[in-house]
Amino acid sequence: MNGSPERPRTWHAVAGAWLGIGTSPGALLLGATIAARHRAPIPLLALFGGILLIAAILWFQGKLGLAPPHGDGGTLAEIAPRYFDAPLQRGFGALLALGMIGWFAFNVGFGGAAFGALIGQPQWLGTLALAVPITFFSIRGITSWNGLAILTTLSVIALVAFAVIRFAARVQPVTPNVDDPLQILSDVAALVGYVSLFSVRAPDFSARLGSRRDLLIAMILLCVPLVGVILAGAILQQGTGSADLVSVLAEPANLGLGNLLIALAVIAPAFTTFYSGVPALRAAIHVPEKTAMLIIAGIGLALAVARFDLWLLSWLSILAAVLPPLVVPLAWESTARRRGHAPHFIPIWVWLASASIALGLTLAQNAFALFAGLFVAALATGAWRFKIRNWRRDK
Repeated sequence: MNGSPERPRTWHAVAGAWLGIGTSPGALLLGATIAARHRAPIPLLALFGGILLIAAILWFQGKLGLAPPHGDGGTLAEIAPRYFDAPLQRGFGALLALGMIGWFAFNVGFGGAAFGALIGQPQWLGTLALAVPITFFSIRGITSWNGLAILTTLSVIALVAFAVIRFAARVQPVTPNVDDPLQILSDVAALVGYVSLFSVRAPDFSARLGSRRDLLIAMILLCVPLVGVILAGAILQQGTGSADLVSVLAEPANLGLGNLLIALAVIAPAFTTFYSGVPALRAAIHVPEKTAMLIIAGIGLALAVARFDLWLLSWLSILAAVLPPLVVPLAWESTARRRGHAPHFIPIWVWLASASIALGLTLAQNAFALFAGLFVAALATGAWRFKIRNWRRDK
């Protein structure tokens, strides 16, 4: 559809990005904080339900990037103008940019705290030591993530092995018991929130893949390691009694190895926040590329110094409220186009209606927020399509 002469890619070309999300140190902290919230192992139902919903969102959104005839064959920045009306393009761009600022803040804040603990310096100094060179090299035009993705993956694998060897003999990370059904829903929302930004921008990392099989393999590369890293985080929390992994890993008995691995593991994810964040910010406020990078880095650095990473679950819940509802009308419209129906732009009210309700319920600490948002998104999408049919009939 985009007229590109490029040959379709295989999953090998994008494996690093998908594997990098599944093995991010953020997943380690997510597992630890969920276990701490339960004061017990992670309920199996929450983990299974969260991964199932994550896979569904990744599948429908990732298909948009596949090479024709399976998808539109482009990145999110290339696809969005084909599906969104102008207000939705700007609004979604602003939201996506804010999300990427948050992930930049999380990565350099979490990694900076680990690096500061490692070298015996304040957290803000460790954060600067990470954020400044990452921003500098991004502005200079770094474009290849393969080496960084490998470094990140190996660091997290080593960190997971460290946690399992040290604590797994005396703790269990998961339980079949359900202590609080409403808490299970909150856990699912946190899990979906963890990948919500990546899932919405999945076309960036599935663009021009040649088959659904390639997308499926990429999804497996994300979901399977994600489960393992989350469980490792739960093992660390259960073994130490604390979700503050930086403090735990800074103890003399741990030789600082864990914090070194965390500092290394956040480098690639921090770099990739510019990859989707910059086009999103430019779509929202039309600024030059380098200006967009400086905005993301400046705000993200301020949040990182304030230890934004300590608010992980709250932030993920908000992301889970406002981003997944957009996947519903996108999946509907893209499926309709594949079946030969006339294309239509998705109006902003379809997304706003569902995202607003989900966000309101999230702020009210209602466990049904994510599911209410998806349900309202389905209703709003149905109403939009019904309006289109009536308009055609009136013509």
